[in-house]
Amino acid sequence: MKRMLGWAAVACLVAACGSPSEGPPLGEFAAMTKKETDRPFAITAPSSKSPATFVYTSSNPAVATIDGAMVTIKGVGQATIDAAQPAYESYGPTRTSTTLTVTAACTSPATVANYACTAPASTASATTVNGRIWARVLHNDTWAHAGDFCTGTVIDSVGNWRLPTQVELAELVASGAIAGHGWTMGSAWSSTAAGSANGGHVVVDLATGATADRADTEVAYVSCVR
Repeated sequence: MKRMLGWAAVACLVAACGSPSEGPPLGEFAAMTKKETDRPFAITAPSSKSPATFVYTSSNPAVATIDGAMVTIKGVGQATIDAAQPAYESYGPTRTSTTLTVTAACTSPATVANYACTAPASTASATTVNGRIWARVLHNDTWAHAGDFCTGTVIDSVGNWRLPTQVELAELVASGAIAGHGWTMGSAWSSTAAGSANGGHVVVDLATGATADRADTEVAYVSCVR
């Protein structure tokens, strides 16, 4: 009988059975980094000798929720993802955790909708000039944020927008096509670099076509083109 127990103990050590109070050691549970627009994803479980199914929980449902092993992003921030295995036969319970960091992807006033940065609804409408489609002006912002908004936002159900050049804005104003579309009028950013030694970019007045150099840290209206 003693010999059988001895062999059982050796076998358990080889198999890393663990004890009723402490399960086998777990493999790496890597930190996760996602964007607020990412679709639900499956957690890659840490390796374990125990065959018990991992149970996952999120410490911050405002950042992420978990159903089984599927994580759904809910917002920007951090959450601790806990992975736990219950005791199973000769294996004790295990537990480990990692950090999920969700970063912002959208530039205001865009918000996440259908896993994409989406512009808010507006009574203003797009217009077309010389084969280019122009999105209505929604807001004002710095030059960098204006560029990020255009390239990263779905407007009127389509993407692939960009900041217009000075020449394109001048053509838009000269066409008179803005009239009747409910646009906010004022100086709008172009992608054309300013000629001043201080840098910045050219803004074009959507009402008059007048141009001026403006520092990138200042604000101007944002109109996107595609």
